[in-house]
Parts: sequence; structure tokens; C-alpha cells
Amino acid sequence: MPNNYYVGLVHHPVYNKNRQIVTTSVTNMDIHDISRICCTFGITKFLIINPLSCQEKLVSKITDFWQGKGRLYQQDRAEALEKVAFVRSCEEAIDFITIKERTCPIVITTTAKQQENQCNYDFLATNNIDNKPKLVLFGTGYGLTDKIHQEADYVLKPIKHHTAYNHLSVRSAVAIVMDRLLPKT
Repeated sequence: MPNNYYVGLVHHPVYNKNRQIVTTSVTNMDIHDISRICCTFGITKFLIINPLSCQEKLVSKITDFWQGKGRLYQQDRAEALEKVAFVRSCEEAIDFITIKERTCPIVITTTAKQQENQCNYDFLATNNIDNKPKLVLFGTGYGLTDKIHQEADYVLKPIKHHTAYNHLSVRSAVAIVMDRLLPKT
């Protein structure tokens, strides 16, 4: 059953390892795996956020194949890739949702780093955001810029377990975060 969550995979603006703001490339694996995660969890749309037209062409080539010949090969994959939309900026992602939902979304950012004023998943579940659309942003490269976090309504605490190691693939992070955020049936 669809919900009013949207997943945004941000390729710009994100940091590189030297903390410079860069644009990262879209990867085929992220498109396939995150669209399947979104389909599994009933996410409304998976927004790939990248300003480059060459990256838009890549995404379009992949999604067009799966909506055409690929559908005959594997229907489940084609269904998942219907979740994908390409937008050029976080602002365009917010506009996309605002037009579709007729209201501005709540923006939730994710990070692997400790920051001030982060919230946990339970906090979001108990703060009456259920009826509003939500855009959950995930960063590529070395993470979302400070500006994106500052402009968000909420910043989630990092995914932690019993080790100091904290460098998940973005695909894994999307699956874990959505499992924790969405109500269990």
C-alpha cells in the first residue's frame, strides 16, 4: 500500500572526502536497488537528484529499457523502476512533491555523522507528521552538505549498532531507514 513518503538520492550538493562540494555520478546499482526498496516499502516516488543532463540521459536510458523490453524479461523489476523520477535539485524535488500532493513536504535528512538537534525514529512517529508528505534525503559521496541539513525540518540520528564502524552503502541505509520510519503492519 502506497504511503506519502518520497526518497531523494542527492548527487549534488554533496561533499567529497576533502569536504569540497561536488556532484557525484548516478550508479546503475543504486537505481535498481533503491527503486526495489521503494517498491517494497510502498514509497510514492524515488527521486534521483542530479543537475547534469548526461546523468538524466543515463537514468532515462535505464528506466526506458525496463518500461519497454525489460518489462517482458522481468515484470517485478519493471514495476520497481516505475518509482523513479529525475529532478535537478532538492528544490525541484520539493516542488515536484508540492505539486503532486498539493502541500509542501516535511524534509528529513540522513547522515552518518553526529550533529546537534538530531532526532530518532520514534520522535518522528509520535509528532503527528503522518498525514503530511515526507521527503527523506540520502546523500551520495561523503554526505549531504551542512546547508541541506540546516534547511531540513528534521535530521535523523545516524544508524548505529554495536561497533564504531559506520559507513554503509546508501542502498543499505535507505532500506534500514525506511524500515525504521514506516509503521509496521
